[in-house]
Amino acid sequence: MTTFANSSISDAGRGLGSAGVSRVGFGVTPKQAFQASGLNGLIGRREKFAKAEHFRQQATHARPSITENARFALIIGSSRNLTALSRQVRMAGSGFRIYAMAYSARMRFFVLIYLFAAVTSLYAEKPFDFASTPGKLPKQVRPTEYAIWFKPDLKKLTFAGRETVKLNVEKSSREIVLNALDLTITDAEIDGKTVPKTAIKFDGKNELLTIASPQELTPGHHALALKFTGKINQFGRGLFYAKYQEEGTGAKKMFLGTQFEATDARRLFPCWDEPVFRARFQLAAVVPENWMAVSNMPVASEKKVAGGREVEFQPTPLMSSYLNVFCAGEFDAIESEVDGVKLRITTTKGKAESARYALEATAQILHYYNEYFGVPYPLPKLDQLAIPGGFGGAMENWGGITYYETALLFDPANSSAATKQRVYEVIAHEVAHQWFGDLVTMAWWDNLWLNEGFASWMGTKCTAHFNPQWEVWLEKGIPRDPARRIGMAKEQAMEGDARATTHPIQQKVATEAEANSAFDDITYKKGQSFLRMLESFLGEEPFRDGIRRYMQAHKYSNSTTADLWNALTEACGKPIVEIAAGWTEQPGFPVLNVNREANGKVALSQERFTVNFRASTGGTWKVPLTYFIDGQSAPATLLMSEKIATFEDVPSDRALKLNVEGAGNYRVAYDETSWKLLLASLPGMNVPDQVNLLSDAWAFVQAGRQPFTFYTGLIDRLSPSTALAAREQIINAFNSIDHLLAGASEQEEFRRYARHVLRPTLDTLTLQPKASEPMTASLLRASLIQELGLLGDEEVITTCRQNFENYLKDRSSVPADLRAPTFAITMHYGDAATWHKLHELGLKTTSTEEKQNYYDALAFATDPKLIQKSLAIALTDELPTSRAVFMVSKVARESDRPELAWEFARKNLKALVAKVDALNANSYLPSLFTFFYDPARIEELKAFAQKNLSEPSQKPVEIASDEILFRADFRKRLIDQLHTLQ
Repeated sequence: MTTFANSSISDAGRGLGSAGVSRVGFGVTPKQAFQASGLNGLIGRREKFAKAEHFRQQATHARPSITENARFALIIGSSRNLTALSRQVRMAGSGFRIYAMAYSARMRFFVLIYLFAAVTSLYAEKPFDFASTPGKLPKQVRPTEYAIWFKPDLKKLTFAGRETVKLNVEKSSREIVLNALDLTITDAEIDGKTVPKTAIKFDGKNELLTIASPQELTPGHHALALKFTGKINQFGRGLFYAKYQEEGTGAKKMFLGTQFEATDARRLFPCWDEPVFRARFQLAAVVPENWMAVSNMPVASEKKVAGGREVEFQPTPLMSSYLNVFCAGEFDAIESEVDGVKLRITTTKGKAESARYALEATAQILHYYNEYFGVPYPLPKLDQLAIPGGFGGAMENWGGITYYETALLFDPANSSAATKQRVYEVIAHEVAHQWFGDLVTMAWWDNLWLNEGFASWMGTKCTAHFNPQWEVWLEKGIPRDPARRIGMAKEQAMEGDARATTHPIQQKVATEAEANSAFDDITYKKGQSFLRMLESFLGEEPFRDGIRRYMQAHKYSNSTTADLWNALTEACGKPIVEIAAGWTEQPGFPVLNVNREANGKVALSQERFTVNFRASTGGTWKVPLTYFIDGQSAPATLLMSEKIATFEDVPSDRALKLNVEGAGNYRVAYDETSWKLLLASLPGMNVPDQVNLLSDAWAFVQAGRQPFTFYTGLIDRLSPSTALAAREQIINAFNSIDHLLAGASEQEEFRRYARHVLRPTLDTLTLQPKASEPMTASLLRASLIQELGLLGDEEVITTCRQNFENYLKDRSSVPADLRAPTFAITMHYGDAATWHKLHELGLKTTSTEEKQNYYDALAFATDPKLIQKSLAIALTDELPTSRAVFMVSKVARESDRPELAWEFARKNLKALVAKVDALNANSYLPSLFTFFYDPARIEELKAFAQKNLSEPSQKPVEIASDEILFRADFRKRLIDQLHTLQ
């Protein structure tokens, strides 16, 4: 599922193995490092191998560059590696040596015994087992097939439905327990016998429906028949409706759609709404005569009935309830086919041609996944639906993926380059889910990362494969929710993971509300980053072989993380569980401290990296290190398995760089000598390594480990290049600082410095696009114009104002890539007349992308009266509900007046909450406090939460409180240090 529809799914940049070499030593990818080292790793925990001591003594003449204190863990490779003679890999020109020791069969036996003990005794998660899978529902009664029929009433916004569920009773029972929410059961039968109303009980708190059987249900097959009624809502949960303006005619129209993840299928029909209860679903619905209906499977039959047309769909394969989909409306469609699968993209009337790019991308992506996974896409068709409201992201319903329009439609004449890139990335993410999530589904929500982390990694890998020029691993993501962090996906996750309020990738989930809260940056982006790091360490082919084993073993079923690790272990012959546990089962991540010592020694130590708190206990991670020395032909790859390690024979005059291209999910803190050597080598580094150093330096400033000048000193050593990722990292940091300094006298001093840093790059690019320039140049120009405009660059402000006036006369006068920043800057410095012009444009357009640009710009108003007008839009139906609610947080962020936004939200609490979708229900109101830096607001938030919010909002309250404290401390530190800027 894509929860950030206005951003890329995952961080961006070149995939492993695709980076160019800009200088010997600094242009080598982690994959090349792995291959060139001749090693998979070195020995660790050697004190456990008493019988190997004699062997080590015999090998001392080799003088290994990793000393006894290093304790690196051996990663078992092929039998050829184990039985080969001692082998020395000498890194050219440096005298820095790594040795792979030969192992006898006896030594190999002890290593395997050790690894087996580590894998089987240290980590508790077990492979998938239906009976032991968490959940509220009893396991003795299982659904096998559903036949569901419903008829919507579009005037009353209600529906009537019926269903027959075939059951497999595995243990005698006197009752049936399933899920239902906001439904009224009008009739019930078990095995054809009527169930009295008194035997039907609802538990609203736990969303459970209990039906007492007239007689005992013995083991075997049974049938449950229910009739029910429910409501069609507007907030993207269950069956929803949304209104929109039709393209071309401007007529007001309505469509129906569904959104069931995580736990909202129960709003449309009573069901076993936990992912482990896979069953076949056959859906039928009555729709208006002129409407088109789409579901997971092709249409089986259609017939005219009273009130419209009844459409019945073919049965699905065995799948989880949340993967069902139904959409109906006045739609258009375009079609194609790839690998025998019918592809179709459905849009509202008049927009089908804007889906042409998405259709072509889907064919490319689906074919790639068919080959990668080794299991062909199993359904006869793949529908993708572009819907203009109801929910704000994209949802991987099996065979019927739904997207908010801007995540699927691209108009070459009017859409931006950012939209084109985002469309490809979101499709790649959602289509990956057709395997990871749909064909194989996590057993319970505590393993949600198996769906989302994998789809984020796979989608980015696929996008990078076909579009290396986009640098998607380094791409800046801008979330739909303005309260979330902006930046590269890995950095978004690491910033949150450094806080006391973080959680492990595998987190405990007990309730439906907790399941909805699990869709966060840790699940998606830390999961993605860890998989990228693991693949780079294991190698692409062994990793893919493990994924294929996993797919074959668990297709049409469920799984746990243990199942994935077991499949990778079988394919790679390496102790994946031991490596992975620290990254998925404990919170946080390490920082590696690098200290040069005498005689060419470099000491490494790891500790948990924290921001705004001190870890009471330090975890230990098995860190897959990649590193190189300036001037060397290839880097190396090692597994650091303990707290400390030591390199030997490192030339004292050469830079040592750890975390090649930033592919590892850890930070590196260098001592002064090592840092100076890196700075001297900086101009020759490739962009991913530059971005890695910038990101770490900025994180150290945030954490208080370094002064602000540490970061600016690094910036000053970089040339004002047009490398997108490096400049975007700086732009993002500067934007954060500028917002944090709002109201401070020191803000203007900072702005002068920031303009000095950024303006030369814009001068190189020029204010207007150039013919045949790369997409990255277009994206960077747009970012620079918006940021420099906010920083007060007079020429940029004047240009934006003039461009806006030209745009009002001729829409084609402003390139699509520059429209959003042009509107934002014009409004930021505009008046009431500007506000009304933008608002009028927003009301008239039928393009969802254009509408969002206009309304986003309104949030940049700074006049308090205009701010109130922008906030009021959240209560109207001018925007889809999924976009309207975030108008409040957008205003809080861009106007630097969070107090006005919060006061508006407090006064309109009920109306706003009614529009929030399931995934944001717990965090929406607490998130509005993340823009404050006054600690006094924490008590206000806690008092409000105690009176108005439910228990599942407690965690978001803690996160917001932590953010306020961080912002207060960081703001003070920045103000104290800004005088040091040149």
